[in-house]
Amino acid sequence: MSARRRRNSESGTTQGQPRVRGFAAAGGRYSVSFDARTVYDFLISLSLMRQDQSDLPPADQRWLRDARAALPADILAGMFVGGDEREGLAAEMATVVVDRPELRDAAALVAAVEAMPAVDIVHALLQSPAGKAQAAGRELELALAGDPEALRDVEERLATVALESELGHVRAMLRDPVAAAERLHLALRAWLPAFQQVEERVRTVLERDVAARRADTDLPAPELVERTTAGIRLLPDGTISRVILAPTYFSRPYNWAVVGDGWRLFCYPVAESALESRGAWEPPAATVQLYRALGDPQRLRVLHMLAERDMYLTEIAQQLEVSKPTASHHLAQLRAAGLVTLIEEGALTYYSLRRDRILAAGPEIGRYIS
Repeated sequence: MSARRRRNSESGTTQGQPRVRGFAAAGGRYSVSFDARTVYDFLISLSLMRQDQSDLPPADQRWLRDARAALPADILAGMFVGGDEREGLAAEMATVVVDRPELRDAAALVAAVEAMPAVDIVHALLQSPAGKAQAAGRELELALAGDPEALRDVEERLATVALESELGHVRAMLRDPVAAAERLHLALRAWLPAFQQVEERVRTVLERDVAARRADTDLPAPELVERTTAGIRLLPDGTISRVILAPTYFSRPYNWAVVGDGWRLFCYPVAESALESRGAWEPPAATVQLYRALGDPQRLRVLHMLAERDMYLTEIAQQLEVSKPTASHHLAQLRAAGLVTLIEEGALTYYSLRRDRILAAGPEIGRYIS
């Protein structure tokens, strides 16, 4: 998921003592609402090309693979920042969806995006984590309008925050918003008939998931977010007034997040109970996910480190001697298995061990971690 990260080497803890932070540690409050619309799955299913889909039923794994393979290569070519097919730009159009409840299905979203001015589309893409423009709204507006000084300032900012492989692609969007918008239009149009084959079935699953969570809505907001996302604890800090929880089918087993002005969207994976019944002989997905996460030496090392104290992504990557993306992948697997909590506290994002889940994993794991 995309989130602001900052390393803090002064943990404020004594060596060997885990740092634990409660919900009351931060000020401010936010509201939480559920948003069960298929538009999020429409965008995610097109965008997250390299995500592990093994949590989906075999029939949907085949559908997703075949539907993506049928898309023309020239349409996909312009969809990914720096040619990276792990996260496509279409997913960032969720920023358009959040405050437009009338966009109930994929067809309505495609029509709405096609009616948007090209500069508004590119503005949404470049304000997103994938776009990485990180520019003030007015500065970006001026750049997209062709102001040479603003364009230069935004491009200079890009050079400090974006990967080298991304720069050419994002600069092209800045300099030619019309062409960038048309590439997005073509991709959405091409994906629409494929997604409509499964849309009603997906809608049923999403609505079933939200209905099953009604009893949770009386929980405090941070606890509701953590339970729904299976491990993201978002502490109130006064900058977020509302959180939107959108159930998704094709993001399983991961959460996918978007940051907006005063709001946060979490597209969370639907619970196993919301899925259509599998054969009695099939093991529960949560059990498979747990032992898949534990079956890697690097991930076991992460659990051992987190038993000492909460840690930041940079610290974990350094101790594992791996890149941040690799460390993030390991942590996503551990969090999907319920073993790790990701905590967002203002500008800080860090990871904490879920000791109750470690105990449930078995005595051998418990002895190694302790």
